[in-house]
Amino acid sequence: MAKITQNLLSKITLQRDLAPKSEDAHGARSARMREVLSGNTAKMFTLNILTVLFALPLICVLIIWLPIEEGRAVEGMNFSANLGIGYGAVDETIEGIRAIYDLRQLFILCSLTPGFMLMSIGVAGAMHVLRNYMWGVEVKLLRHFGRGIAMHWYKFLPVFTVGGLLSTSAGYSLIEVLKREAVYGSAGAGYYVWTVFSFLALFFFAMFLFIYLPMAVAYKFKAKDLLKNTFVMGLIVFVTTLILVIILGGIPLIAIVSDIVMYLIYGFFLLFGFTLYLLIITAYGQYACENLIEAQLDMKEEQEAKKAEQERKAAAKQQSKQPVQGKKGVPYKKNRKAGKSAPAPAEEKKTPSFVTPEEAEAIKAEQAEEKPVYRGGPYNKGKKKR
Repeated sequence: MAKITQNLLSKITLQRDLAPKSEDAHGARSARMREVLSGNTAKMFTLNILTVLFALPLICVLIIWLPIEEGRAVEGMNFSANLGIGYGAVDETIEGIRAIYDLRQLFILCSLTPGFMLMSIGVAGAMHVLRNYMWGVEVKLLRHFGRGIAMHWYKFLPVFTVGGLLSTSAGYSLIEVLKREAVYGSAGAGYYVWTVFSFLALFFFAMFLFIYLPMAVAYKFKAKDLLKNTFVMGLIVFVTTLILVIILGGIPLIAIVSDIVMYLIYGFFLLFGFTLYLLIITAYGQYACENLIEAQLDMKEEQEAKKAEQERKAAAKQQSKQPVQGKKGVPYKKNRKAGKSAPAPAEEKKTPSFVTPEEAEAIKAEQAEEKPVYRGGPYNKGKKKR
């Protein structure tokens, strides 16, 4: 298992993140997340509202408009023929069920993918803000939210488009199975397979987002490197991500228990839920990146520093063994001896500039006639010069 992990680690493209050099930028992500929540509660609510604005069209279509249209679709139908009321009436229960399911499929086809695409814009801004909070950067909410949209929308839009298509496939196939069971008593095997594969793909896509979203706002990777790192790191931390997705994904499913619970879940997400989910994803993604990317870079830099230190010590040791060199590669002692024995160059006597040419010739003649000064010879060695 360790061998497989090492092989996967070697395939990760390494690059430093954009975090500032501060104590809060790295390490202890869970503790840092609690600090962000406790110290910026009001701003978290505001950020949630900004994010919900981009998800509001999808929420209005599926939660408000769809129930109204379902009521209109079955408004004139008769569902009491089998109760002995309304003699001669035709029971339209099956037609009503089919009409409701058809309407739900139509809304899912027309709204999920465009809704996810619009929602990606708000998520891009929110992830940028939450990244700065987790790094300990001073945040100006509206400015950083807009900056995040401008910087990261093109990274989020294609991914959320794929998510919208997967959600559309999962929702449409599930409603098709329910409709066929209600109308015909059972659905074909192909519909069950379609539904299972659609939900599995959607589940793995959610796991993909837990790594992709934080990395997209924290690094300047190329698109291919960003996708490759997400898949590779997702395999390394597969179990942890799986558990986290199951826990967070199970909370909205509690809404099916009763209408009261459903409205409580809706209120939670409208007030605080979107921001809380994105903050958890940010903390987890930064934790994974620090342990799989930053740790490798730290180890690599440490190894390079040790190697450079060893090379410096080896060069200093080699240099200490060599004799000290003088000028032009001659040993210092020989060069010093040669310097002592070399006679000093004779100074050339110059005539003053104010002397006329005739006087200059006379001076040169007098200098030529001067007798050399006796400086002693070998026979008076040791005597003082006079």
